[in-house]
Amino acid sequence: MVWSFAELRRSRRRVKTSVPFLITTAAKPARTVLSVALLALAGLSLLLWRPAALRSDNFIIYQVNSRAPLTLQIIDQAHYLPILAVLNTVGKVGAIQEKRKSLKVWFGENEIELRLDDKRVRVGKSLLTLAQPVRRPHGQWLVPVEFLIAALPQLTHQVIEYKAGGNRIFIGDVRPLTFSLRMDPTSNGARLSVQCSEKVAVRTAASNGKWFLYLGDRPVLPLEQSYRFQNPYVSEVQFDDQDGVPKLIITPTTGGLNFYPSTAEGGKILLADILKPPPPAQEPVQGSQATVATAPSVAAPPSPEQPEPGVPGPPLPVVVLDAAHGAEDTGARARDGVLEKDLTAQLAAKTRLALLATRKYRVQLTRVGDISLNFEQRETAANTLRPIAFISFHAGDLGNTSPRIAIFNYRAFPAEQPATPSLLIPWANAQQGHMDQSRKLAQSLQEKFTQIPGLSADRASEAPVRSLRSIDAPAVAVEVGSLNADQDSGPLTSPSFQQQVATAIVAGLEAFRGAAP
Repeated sequence: MVWSFAELRRSRRRVKTSVPFLITTAAKPARTVLSVALLALAGLSLLLWRPAALRSDNFIIYQVNSRAPLTLQIIDQAHYLPILAVLNTVGKVGAIQEKRKSLKVWFGENEIELRLDDKRVRVGKSLLTLAQPVRRPHGQWLVPVEFLIAALPQLTHQVIEYKAGGNRIFIGDVRPLTFSLRMDPTSNGARLSVQCSEKVAVRTAASNGKWFLYLGDRPVLPLEQSYRFQNPYVSEVQFDDQDGVPKLIITPTTGGLNFYPSTAEGGKILLADILKPPPPAQEPVQGSQATVATAPSVAAPPSPEQPEPGVPGPPLPVVVLDAAHGAEDTGARARDGVLEKDLTAQLAAKTRLALLATRKYRVQLTRVGDISLNFEQRETAANTLRPIAFISFHAGDLGNTSPRIAIFNYRAFPAEQPATPSLLIPWANAQQGHMDQSRKLAQSLQEKFTQIPGLSADRASEAPVRSLRSIDAPAVAVEVGSLNADQDSGPLTSPSFQQQVATAIVAGLEAFRGAAP
């Protein structure tokens, strides 16, 4: 995909549905009433009808030295995954042969053959019969999750561990951590105890009135996905690893509570005290000995360098990250089947975590999951937050060099320039008021990209990128490549490469803020 032309050619598809019917004036009254009832029922069914794919989520493939979140699609209540993405996660696709109703994939010593809407899949000399058929929505070949359990042992020659109904699978000698929870009342709050099977280095964060208790870098196999409590301080604790980072999300029943985490037994037990704030300290009487209130012995209050997550601080500056494409708008496609929409979502997620780790920013994603957003929806999501920066991620054909990165700030078409100077710039051309700052942001990011070993970074330049035109903030487009039908996506989907890009963006943003007036 080449951003400057593909975005301008983007069109909206409309699907018209009609119900042909005929009512004759000579029909008997009873038949007329029946016809009207049938038509009303048909109209009601159209109003209540929803597409087969109801929502999107992530499925995590854990291996000994890696983890990969893949987009999980639910079709007719069955869980599906993109087969090319699965195979390239656990190995490398040699070649593919795609026809209108069939797909052949050469993977190592095995040839895999799928047929559209068929439950039978051939893997080498074996014929597997799945409970659900193969699908191909929006040109992407999908297999039910059970394909992984049935086929991966033969394809990878490794042991597979999977809990039925879960959104994660463990391949090879992966020993996932397990944990158990209990909630106990205390004199002025509650104590959450997390008993882990292995030592965990605790890390915490807070966002949107919830606390996050990270469970280290080990893969985790939860016994339950969610734990609910009849407790006046905590209503729910939910396990989440949708971004590949295992954590517990603690939801308090009310605001204004303090959160004190700690560890015991060498890190195998995580403790979190959820306490009511102490009453305001009174001035000591002159000549008497003042009493100093201390935190519970199991958990010292956070240091000044690490503010207490439970106490709201000053509002943080907002950074908006925009993952281009989504849903049926897949964007560019690599030879190994990786789609631009998935690659941009991965880059946005990595950058989000890197920014949040600094504790200096709030981060907003314009697109969460595999959904389709038009330019107006992305602009509204960004402009209503008044961000300090807007970064749009793209991927496409940047030539034979890979990995390669190019960064652009907006250049208006001549027809978009205001005829006369004005203090009021319409939203449609909001970027015109930020073009100098956008240019500085692009240059700052480009300087940091050049420091990534093995990456070819182009000089920052200007272009009429449609996704930047109406952003009321310093805004840039970051395009990684090359992503095309003649090259594999391996250099771009590497977790280390994506982390280096995210780290460079954080450093570039810091440099930009330091130089901005």
